[in-house]
Amino acid sequence: MNSDVLAPQTSTDVRDLFIHFPPFDCRIISKIIPHRHPFLLPDGITEFTPDGVKGFKNISISDPVFQGHFPGEPVYPGVLQIETVAQIGACWILARKENVGKIAYLMSVEEAKFRRAVTPGMRLDVVGKITNLKSRTGRLSAEVFVDGKVVSNVTILFAFQRGESDSASGNG
Repeated sequence: MNSDVLAPQTSTDVRDLFIHFPPFDCRIISKIIPHRHPFLLPDGITEFTPDGVKGFKNISISDPVFQGHFPGEPVYPGVLQIETVAQIGACWILARKENVGKIAYLMSVEEAKFRRAVTPGMRLDVVGKITNLKSRTGRLSAEVFVDGKVVSNVTILFAFQRGESDSASGNG
């Protein structure tokens, strides 16, 4: 067995695993991940489980992307759906007690499918499952729903490491 793979958790109580507990909004999200407006995409995290996360993004006509995508026919881009999933997954990774002070990076998109157009007024509900979690990498597979119907699904690989500000301050 690869010693880099994290041992399965013996407790299923998320309070043993995380420093923040859903539900929470973008104020707490911005304490967990480094993104800021206009690129802080999730509006809320609704659930953490030992191997998964649920969160959401409200799609508003006032989102800056709609100034150019597309005037008169606003469609939320697929790449921003992927980034929304990645940021929601990063909340799960970086809210874990052992990952405080780290930063997560999107390493690759293994698979992405877009099934329906996403437009202003919709709410993206993301349901993600983390698999193959190791000490510095992992995989997130997620489905994105609008009104209970799948609009996209994606599997991404991510890496996380100590943030620069922590290592520069001697905390890393």
